[in-house]
Amino acid sequence: MSRAVRPPATSRRRKNARVATALLAAGALALTACSTGGAPAASDGDEQETELTKMLVVTFLPLESFSFTPEMFAYSGGYFEKHGLDVQLQPVQGTAAAIQALLGGATPITRASTVDVFPAMEQGQELRSIGTMAYKSNLRVASTEDNSITSTADMEGATIGMGSLGGTSEKMLDLALGADGVPLDSVTRQAVPVTGATMEVVRQGQLDGYIVSLDTSLAIAQQNDDAVVDRAGLTDAPDIQTWITTADNLEDPELVEDLEAFLAAIDEAVQDVIDDAPNDFENVLQTLRESGDWSFPALEDDQVAVEALKIYTTETWVNEAADVRLLENDLEAWQTTYDTYVDAGLLQGGKDPQEWITNDYVPGD
Repeated sequence: MSRAVRPPATSRRRKNARVATALLAAGALALTACSTGGAPAASDGDEQETELTKMLVVTFLPLESFSFTPEMFAYSGGYFEKHGLDVQLQPVQGTAAAIQALLGGATPITRASTVDVFPAMEQGQELRSIGTMAYKSNLRVASTEDNSITSTADMEGATIGMGSLGGTSEKMLDLALGADGVPLDSVTRQAVPVTGATMEVVRQGQLDGYIVSLDTSLAIAQQNDDAVVDRAGLTDAPDIQTWITTADNLEDPELVEDLEAFLAAIDEAVQDVIDDAPNDFENVLQTLRESGDWSFPALEDDQVAVEALKIYTTETWVNEAADVRLLENDLEAWQTTYDTYVDAGLLQGGKDPQEWITNDYVPGD
């Protein structure tokens, strides 16, 4: 499990430690000629006391997954502090809670999938997308060789497990089923623990399969010879994970400055993770592990960690067309995603989704 993250008690000492870690990682990258820049650079300012701006950022789930590598690496690698922020990462239970925390003023920014945030935007919530973190979903379906599930057709008449009913996984399932003409009510849904242990329930026939995260799917495939792990059509439906704030926040110049600093820190951290790929992410994993800030099984498993980060750095944090830079919103994909949800009956339609998105605050080239 991940640790609860608290603001550094000794900001000065911890800041130096993290910046030193990031500098060490950047140096190693340079020695292997793999880095293209972007890691925190040394400056005279690093040796001076810096007044950091405190920022509470909520995450929609506990930070127990490489899905949250941008936040974890920015925190442990000293990127937030380099950009003048003292960030506290606070998990909440689910996207709905994260959005409510944002609307209630408890946090100035969070991230959420379009499948969850579009309904709120369409209902008139003054939410604004100010950057994109993931350009597609990484959900997988785990089943066994005796009754493998590799398509939406395989799920017709089946019982499928998921972490919670009504959440992102079920919405993506509905989109995938609807797109392929599989009756939604033909699939029985059941809330289950989305861990490797649930594979035994599948073997017993109580479930035909269950929807899991990328990290968990890799671990299941590694630890179970009879496991079948497949996208099963879940990643075909468009799903964008976007950084969101409120329209009111964007009217506050000081808060805008903090939001831009946050996105800049995330941008640099993600670029350095990408640049560490030729090293099998050795520097990134070393930073996360040695920081002592995080503890979850996938982090300690070299094979799972490397495979997960390969997918995030090549398929998730960058768009396949490579026509937008890191964190930049793909406005065309945003419109297509909205139209797809309308066609699927998830949204009423008739709105202009371009009013809910802006690239004014993402880091420039």
